[in-house]
Amino acid sequence: MKPGVPAGAADICLVQPPFVQLNGPYPSLHYLAPFLKKLGHRVIVQDHSIGLFEEIFCRRGLEKIFRDAAAREQFHRSGGIHERFWHERFLSEQGTWLTCVDRLVAFLRGRDYEAGHFFALANGCLPGGPRTGAFTAQNKGELSPEQAKILASRLLADLADFITFSLDSSFSLVRYGSPPGVHSFDEIRLDGYIIKEFYLPYLENQWKDLAGKIGGGDDSGGRNFIIGATVPFSGCLAGALACARSAKRYFGADVATVCGGGYISTELRFLEDERIFDYFDYLSFDDGYTSLEGILGRTGMSESGEAIPKTMFRLKTGGIVRADDLRASRTDAVLHPAATGVFPDYSEVDFSRYIRPVDDRNPMHRLWTDGHWLKAYLAYGCYWHSCSFCDTTLDYIRCFAPADPAALFSHLVLQAEKTGARGVHFVDEAAPLPSLMAFAGRNRSAGLPLVFWGNIRFGGIGTDEAAWLASGGMIGVSAGIEVASENGLKRLCKGFTMEQLAASCAALKEAGILVHGYLIYGYWDQSPQEMADSAETVRQFFEQGLLDSAYWHKFILTRHSRLYAEWEKGMHPALSVPDGAPDTGGGKRFALNDLVFTGEDSYIPYGGGLDRLLGFWMAGDTDAPVSEAFPSVEPKVPPDYITKLLDRYARKRDKDRNPPRFYAEPESYTGRLFFLGSKPFFRQDRKKPNLVWYWRLTEHKLPVRDRAAAEAIQALLETAAEPGRRQAEFYRDLEKAAGPDAGGVWKRLRSGGLVVLSPDTK
Repeated sequence: MKPGVPAGAADICLVQPPFVQLNGPYPSLHYLAPFLKKLGHRVIVQDHSIGLFEEIFCRRGLEKIFRDAAAREQFHRSGGIHERFWHERFLSEQGTWLTCVDRLVAFLRGRDYEAGHFFALANGCLPGGPRTGAFTAQNKGELSPEQAKILASRLLADLADFITFSLDSSFSLVRYGSPPGVHSFDEIRLDGYIIKEFYLPYLENQWKDLAGKIGGGDDSGGRNFIIGATVPFSGCLAGALACARSAKRYFGADVATVCGGGYISTELRFLEDERIFDYFDYLSFDDGYTSLEGILGRTGMSESGEAIPKTMFRLKTGGIVRADDLRASRTDAVLHPAATGVFPDYSEVDFSRYIRPVDDRNPMHRLWTDGHWLKAYLAYGCYWHSCSFCDTTLDYIRCFAPADPAALFSHLVLQAEKTGARGVHFVDEAAPLPSLMAFAGRNRSAGLPLVFWGNIRFGGIGTDEAAWLASGGMIGVSAGIEVASENGLKRLCKGFTMEQLAASCAALKEAGILVHGYLIYGYWDQSPQEMADSAETVRQFFEQGLLDSAYWHKFILTRHSRLYAEWEKGMHPALSVPDGAPDTGGGKRFALNDLVFTGEDSYIPYGGGLDRLLGFWMAGDTDAPVSEAFPSVEPKVPPDYITKLLDRYARKRDKDRNPPRFYAEPESYTGRLFFLGSKPFFRQDRKKPNLVWYWRLTEHKLPVRDRAAAEAIQALLETAAEPGRRQAEFYRDLEKAAGPDAGGVWKRLRSGGLVVLSPDTK
């Protein structure tokens, strides 16, 4: 067989190269696998990220690590004092590391709960490193069993650091080589210690096993054989190249190799350097469905240069063939039906292999890693797709299409039953509110078989919407704030005001939902004053309990952003982007997305200070002043700025809970009511009859005339369940049940779990 992949069924191995997060599988391959199976292909998915982790972080792996590190001891004696100290420290505790590593990993997998008590004692039987030492010192050597996961995670990180500084500077637990911003193919290292000594032997074993299943088995029957790798981040690129090289050496001409994923789609659209095609026969762009369908439908390696949609490849005679639809400026792109019609299949994933590390005590930060999440999206693309810094000219942002939330819910419930993982992480660019509301409603009606969290947009979420989402299983959200100022939000085209931002956060926090904010510093025209003002506003958000966690990103100008598209049209004359794009030797470009703009280096010094401030604020120390990051700038934000915005939110919330004026404006009350509290019951308290229920762990009491009135209101509330009551009808019935007290009863019910949802969100 030739790599041309003639038409017909194929045997396909989809690979996640190392490294991505180790608490669960990355979703892209689990979307592609069911799609390819529906086309009649046989598909196997391999997660080399967790597989390589298992090879390294076990007693056998560490024995080799320490043996090879000891052999390099003479080299490290010529290094710095700090490096030599830790090198010698780790080698001196080799025996303790070897004793604890298997229990350490088992504990982080949730299999060895008792080990947590042992770790928490820290009684001299554990090894240590800089991260572990800092954590124990912070707690004065007194750790509780509840802190054992943090300690175990720090031990693992210390061990990874030892590998990094002693053997392989490219190694990290969540990446391998290829730092963000790589522009040259020459920058990619394939000769690192971990790749040579661990990944290549691991690959050999994987190919032996694979040969007996697909591609090389007796039942292959002339079927084509493809290995496809996804590169969601630059840190997976070196592993992907090593994987493809190894596969070609093992299988020879019998295998065709394909590479896709977020990094490929974002960075390599303008590729000129052909060397990547020594490893991969095809580069697949955007959602992957259109490209793979075209690749699998080919009749041979065409020398005519016939293009494949969403695909790039090299002719045998040389020269790159690229599809016309790789132009990032297209506005007429049509999504493949599979983008919203295919749901991820995790049924064959062994989630017990994955670890659940914990970086710190922050409950929102923990969500990313402390759980086995079924990752899915409610919509392809972003319904807003207007933020100036975002890659809005690319399909995965610009082309918005929601999936059917009811069908997705049913699918994920089945996935949870098969895998045992009952948490859902929505990885949308921005999950649309109507889809979230519908998903929460399905989950609530089904008895909450799932919990979920994910990325949204601030703005548009009110008190009732947040309460409904929480009652339907939502536990957290992450969303972009970027520059926390009125002018900043406007310049970045966020689409909401500071008042709307504060109101959304307040509503979510009132509902008990964790909130994470993404922040940007160093926007191209940002002054130190504006950065300091933004930081002070963020501090007040933490002070008022509106944020649980946040993360500051340094602004990067990208080739596919709205800002760059506007700059090309002459709309930002003050923005200076030097001519010429980075290239590799010989003048042939490899990756192109991150661009240099004049003056960006001046923002670099602020990063460390902002990170330290966030660390204080997330730990509850909101007195840490902004001056620590901006010593020469005094914030101009009033100290009660966010307090006043919260006052406006509370006044509006209370006004919305006033009795409706149906007779004056009947057309305005088309929403449906849902009662989220417990089933009310009658209770006589010291001659005062009350209707009592519980909501948000709080007892709510409604004074009533007598038992008959209580029963009438109770019966009315029972009608405010699925599918809910129309607001106007409910209030008229409430007037009959409560008489002249209907207005006061309504306000108590509205503050005690009776929500009104508009038709466009429910």
